Amino acid sequence: MLHRQRLVRAGFGASGAVILVLGAAASARAAAVSMGDDLVQPPTSPDDAVATRTSAATAADAGAGANVTPPHVVYLDYADGSPTPNIAPNACQGTPPKFVCQFGSSLKDCQKQVQAYLDKWYADFNVVFTLTRPTSGPYYTEVVSSGGGAWCQASSNTAGIAPFYCKDLNGGVAYAFMGGQNAKDTAIIIAQEQAHLVGLEHTKSTHDVMDPTICPNCDGFEDTTNQIDGDRCGWSTQNSYQRMLNQLGPWPGGVKPTPFGCDPDSVAPYVSILSPANNARVTSTFDVSVRATDDCAVKSVSVKVSPMGLQTSSTTPPFHWTLTQIRGQQTITVTASDASGKSTTTSIVVNAPGSDGGVADSGTSSDAGATDAKASDAGKTDAQAPATGDKDAGVDGTAAVTGGEAGGCDVAGGGSGVAFGVLCMAGLLFATLRRARPAMARARGSRRR
Repeated sequence: MLHRQRLVRAGFGASGAVILVLGAAASARAAAVSMGDDLVQPPTSPDDAVATRTSAATAADAGAGANVTPPHVVYLDYADGSPTPNIAPNACQGTPPKFVCQFGSSLKDCQKQVQAYLDKWYADFNVVFTLTRPTSGPYYTEVVSSGGGAWCQASSNTAGIAPFYCKDLNGGVAYAFMGGQNAKDTAIIIAQEQAHLVGLEHTKSTHDVMDPTICPNCDGFEDTTNQIDGDRCGWSTQNSYQRMLNQLGPWPGGVKPTPFGCDPDSVAPYVSILSPANNARVTSTFDVSVRATDDCAVKSVSVKVSPMGLQTSSTTPPFHWTLTQIRGQQTITVTASDASGKSTTTSIVVNAPGSDGGVADSGTSSDAGATDAKASDAGKTDAQAPATGDKDAGVDGTAAVTGGEAGGCDVAGGGSGVAFGVLCMAGLLFATLRRARPAMARARGSRRR
């Protein structure tokens, strides 16, 4: 474990670098890593620098439902001898040394040990980690290497470096120069440098990961107001946990995707019905929004409406459907499944017109004498209902009926659009189920909160 040492100021170089420094150790080790002056403030304006960053894809929230902000993405680039990423703002140019792990049996073992700390410290924030470089959208990059930062013209006591503008850059490249000596120290460097990209400064708390040293008592971002060490932004205090939470947003719930894919897939999916609420009074037409996540990926989400007998499923988010011509008290059951066969089910009860708790009909339902009902599936084409008698759920928004005839009425689907099976019940009541893209889902270009 590292002994805490005060930072050694390196000051600003020609590039405006503020670096993370290594002071003399008192006992167990010849040198102890300090986290002071580990920021870079390039002379270019923040807006120009951010605008030039490479476009990259976000790691998708596995099955995010409607009205859920997509997570921020942190790409951990464990150095393999390749040059620095061509992304701005970037503190270094050149080729970082390969990451060499001294505490695990393999590279993956080392990465998993480091990730265990990061997962704990970032659990409450709307952030996911990935080991694969995204291909579009904004993301933070952290290059994790070993052997110091001499290749980046950093002094021998520099443990890491990051761009810094006193605000969230929503991107950029930070570096951990001294990764691989042990899992916790590596995680502390990664977390602090990534937090500098978010706009956090150092604090004077020995229990905060933003302390200017790699402190043995740190266990994440401290939820306490602390004095800032070496303020550069005009702030006297900082609550590191709250600042991260405010900048990144809270994790909306569910299982976070793991950077290791399905190795192993040991967690069942998480699923919740965002709306309507349990025991809600609804009109005959209303929306159902579902959030489903998994540590690997959600394979499908199915919805059943009983006793009306409607059923459908989808493999892609947003998981959002519109139910029409619903009568009476109905149970909506949602099941999320992953690729390994694990599944989670939840259900609610709603009270539509005709039930004791239902509201008056809004007038949106179609003529009760109709023998055919249609619903559009947002983003889908050619989704035809299964043949009569097929009781299996359709795929990607295809509804399935529970029988060929009901109450003496033929079940029919048709029309020029996406067709769904219609359940003709006693009294000639009809119901349809369709997927509908919510308004927020149309705003594809935005990832910001």
